[in-house]
Amino acid sequence: MTPPRLSILLAVSALALVLASPAILAQSTNVEIIVENDLYNSGDIGAGLAQYLADVTAQGYTPTVTPWVLDTSDSDAPAYLRAHLADRYTTDGLAGTVLIGHLPAPTVYTDEGGDVDGQFHPCDLYYGDLDGSWTSSGAHGYLPDTHTAGTGDLGPEIWTGRLTAWNLTSLHSGRTEAGLLNAYFAKNHAYRTLALSTPRTGLVYTEDDWYPGDRPGALALAAEGAVTSIWNDPDTPGDETTAANYESRLASESYEHVLLSSHSSATAHAMSGGSVQSSELAALDPANLFYNLFCCSAAKYTDFGYIGGEYIFGEGKGLVVVGSAKTGSMQSHIMDDYFGPLGEGETFGEALLDWWNVAVDPDGHTAIERAWSYGMTLLGDPMLVTQPFIPEPATLTLLAAGTALLAARRRKK
Repeated sequence: MTPPRLSILLAVSALALVLASPAILAQSTNVEIIVENDLYNSGDIGAGLAQYLADVTAQGYTPTVTPWVLDTSDSDAPAYLRAHLADRYTTDGLAGTVLIGHLPAPTVYTDEGGDVDGQFHPCDLYYGDLDGSWTSSGAHGYLPDTHTAGTGDLGPEIWTGRLTAWNLTSLHSGRTEAGLLNAYFAKNHAYRTLALSTPRTGLVYTEDDWYPGDRPGALALAAEGAVTSIWNDPDTPGDETTAANYESRLASESYEHVLLSSHSSATAHAMSGGSVQSSELAALDPANLFYNLFCCSAAKYTDFGYIGGEYIFGEGKGLVVVGSAKTGSMQSHIMDDYFGPLGEGETFGEALLDWWNVAVDPDGHTAIERAWSYGMTLLGDPMLVTQPFIPEPATLTLLAAGTALLAARRRKK
């Protein structure tokens, strides 16, 4: 067997062989589904995962399931997973990856910039930019703190989505990680088969500190073609944003998109008159499908009870959250490069990939771009599209094929 550290070097070096034809790789339909090994082998998500494979196959993707052992004591665990993705990208072409369960969280250090302090944080760009170079200067220990173009550029080649529920069970008495994931797979299938829907509307909810400067965010959501309600907008200056008001709207209204701008931590939104805790969100059952959280650290999937995860693993309709795992978020003036592609039928993964490679300077990330953007994370299924572009639903034949794929994979073990 090739030593793991040598495998990393071989996989990353091999990328140079395909750089001459990036367009071929960009057209790939191959998807790597990485599932935490114990979760996979337990069989507890077998039926839900089989349905998910059938659904994405019906959409035109070719998924490969790879069980992955997490060794929390090995500091190189993220590098091994990145090397595996690099090898798939080099060998087969790869559109993206979905990470299911408790899997390696790449932690990097990003310097200060644009009023954002320097900090250590999870960084899924580490898994997306497979031809760039991530190294440590030694100034912050062994963790990567230097990101350069390497053999390519600084932008991601593949999209990444996360289904992380192991640290949310404390918000749901009697529920297990597998139970939360199975409920998500069922909800995802219901959406794909038109059994789950909302009005084609969007809510822009802007907390006081962003008023009135977040107007570009409202216009960006309008580029997707869904916005109908703008709260605390310059045209309606009498509106007031409070924690109670936001909770009331989540509990009583239904939108395709919600764009929230609010001070936040990993587990709460801070608003006038109080806060919205992830534990409170768990009881609201919001009837909204997709969220863009302009909320520092709300998508920090390494924290227990992280609020970004609660939007999609709670009892509500939530399917996708885009937000940051650090201080920063998707800045309002460049949101149209994310919402625009969604309005043209691209998947959420593709739209975020477009945003990275268009809105965030592809020629070299500035200190401000790094500080604001390097925590950006997609929670949920990155292969979903907005409602007008939902493809034909999976058939029973494809469901059987998904089940057979899982069974064949188990026989190989």
